Amino acid sequence: MRILKKLNSFANLGLRASTLVFRFLLTFYIVKYLGYEAAGIYGLTLGAVGIMPALIGWGLNYFVARDAVGVPVVTAAAKIKTRLVVTTISLTLATLLAIGLALATGYPLTAIYILIIALVWLETYALDLHVPMIAMEMALQANILVFIRSALWVPVIVGLGLWLPELRSLEAVFASWILSYVAVFAVLYWLIRKWPLREIAKAPLEGEWIKGRLKKSWFIYFSDLGLVGLVYADRYIVSFMLGLTLTGVYTFYWSLTNALQTLMTTAVVQLALPVLFKAYNAGSASDWKRIMKNQFIKVAALSVVLGAGVFVASEILIHFLDMKDVTEYRSIFIMLLLAAVIRSCSDLLNVGLTSMKKDNHYATINLLGVFLSVGMAFAMIEIFGFAGTGIAALATAILVAIARAIFLFRFSRTIGVAA
Repeated sequence: MRILKKLNSFANLGLRASTLVFRFLLTFYIVKYLGYEAAGIYGLTLGAVGIMPALIGWGLNYFVARDAVGVPVVTAAAKIKTRLVVTTISLTLATLLAIGLALATGYPLTAIYILIIALVWLETYALDLHVPMIAMEMALQANILVFIRSALWVPVIVGLGLWLPELRSLEAVFASWILSYVAVFAVLYWLIRKWPLREIAKAPLEGEWIKGRLKKSWFIYFSDLGLVGLVYADRYIVSFMLGLTLTGVYTFYWSLTNALQTLMTTAVVQLALPVLFKAYNAGSASDWKRIMKNQFIKVAALSVVLGAGVFVASEILIHFLDMKDVTEYRSIFIMLLLAAVIRSCSDLLNVGLTSMKKDNHYATINLLGVFLSVGMAFAMIEIFGFAGTGIAALATAILVAIARAIFLFRFSRTIGVAA
């Protein structure tokens, strides 16, 4: 059993590492062949795609994940179905509002905006499925789907773009991303084909459950906004203060460093959640502390190694593709890499707080973190210019990690992780 778990862990890491490689390829392709302004638009699009699931998520995924741990498939699936209905209603209203505002202000709805709206819908559904799959200990299956929608299509569009110059556009990139979901939904159906799908389809929506969770989720909702704000707010500040070209440069480096954090979160950090939950619910302080310590060492070691690998690989590709203009900002890249390593460790501390059911502390730190991030970004960019983006990211990551560590250490000592 232990060997199977290790193989499963390596498979997850392999999938996410492959995603990292292909995202690397896409980032370099966009900057090299589409330009920094296109990279800036791409970065702002990633921000919209990342923010929207939290903005219309109402904090429910936090509870869906918790309620899907250790329960029968039918029970978990009924909650997931109910959650997806809420998502559909929310996305519909948000889309109508966005289109209405665009029409009212005379803002042109060009093809690229239609593609972005489609991506927002698809990525929101994908996240709403990914989170409970992790909680149901289907991490490998979840990461297969992530690989398909995040990476498998990349070499196709890059190859076509190199072969046919007329396909070198963001519209072509976004269309390829959207088409990947045909494979995603086909594979998802195959993965859950043995579930009692008819029984799940006929099961009534859990209205009382969703109402109860919505009453408690407002704090988590703002926390989720804080989490995505920590990741995506800075690019909008860069765009506002420094313009679209430097936003493209920032997006280039951010994409490389964020790939590291995403890899660590989905392949390592999230896998600790169900294990820590079980240890906490069993009332075993020693087991919880042992698991937490082992996971932290694993995350810290892997993130440092991967961070070094990202830096070396990036330097080689920059030289090979003759992109010497971006080397002017190498110091920012290094600071963003260090921030990504620290955030990876900090994410595990967040999982620890979640497993101890410290919802208020979890949410408060996340919410305060986004205000800290925004304040730091404005201040550091004002003082240091573009270099301030790296300084702000690193300082924010350190301060948020310290806050999470203090609370986690305090609770692990005083309450003994008792249920």
